[in-house]
Amino acid sequence: MVAYGITMDSSDIGSTGFVDLHLHSHHSDGTDPPTQVVARASALGFRAIALTDHDSVAGIDEAERACGDCGLEFLTGTEISTTFRRNEIHVVGLGVDPTNDALIEALEELRMGRHSRADRIVARLRELGTPIEMERIKAEVTDTGIVGRMHIARELLRMGVVRTVQHAFDAFLNPGRPAYVPKTRLACEGAVDLIHDAGGLAFVAHPGIGTTGRLLPHLLELPFDGIEAYHVKHTPGHVEQYCAMAAERGLLITGGSDCHGTAKRHPEMGKVR
Repeated sequence: MVAYGITMDSSDIGSTGFVDLHLHSHHSDGTDPPTQVVARASALGFRAIALTDHDSVAGIDEAERACGDCGLEFLTGTEISTTFRRNEIHVVGLGVDPTNDALIEALEELRMGRHSRADRIVARLRELGTPIEMERIKAEVTDTGIVGRMHIARELLRMGVVRTVQHAFDAFLNPGRPAYVPKTRLACEGAVDLIHDAGGLAFVAHPGIGTTGRLLPHLLELPFDGIEAYHVKHTPGHVEQYCAMAAERGLLITGGSDCHGTAKRHPEMGKVR
């Protein structure tokens, strides 16, 4: 298979060691800079990683340099928020050219939509009586980063409003909760085309989460290259099901931990091999 910056013969798969092809840094809603993400992967003995920040390729150069310094193989990536039949679907693009103008423009539009969404979420929380300040949240985000729900959840935890980051989502930030605001998304087929035009491969992300699994047969009518079969929230049954589905359709398989760093008490990296 061939994608931007990588060529791998399928006969090599399985002989190259463990990989994690779904990781986030502080350039989206992770807690750590790319260099720290790479250092953790190296310490865990991974052979290769991909950085797949939400709607961003800002951390790719830093991650690639860090991988080169410690001998890890690296694959460019991003995770794009899309909509399909009024459902939110995440699409992982691997091997994308991070300098592709169309990709950069589309991701910038999504990034600005995330900032607008964050402002609206904070306004709703304040209406609910929570004295949260956007200035404090922005102070924890890099200049090129995206203000997302995870940043807001961490601020609610710091303030003592919630017991854990997950509690913030369950109480305020998830769909149906009082501070939830839907985010700007691309049409799913448009995101797949965008990834392909940027030289990458498009994968249905974590189909075992939410409504994605129910929609998977319909999603695979689009020109996806594969399925993210391995994920920290997938059961062994999920993995078996999605690997079989990919084999039946001649699709590729990918996977990763979806680790966001130390936002949770126990980081997910290393739990998916």
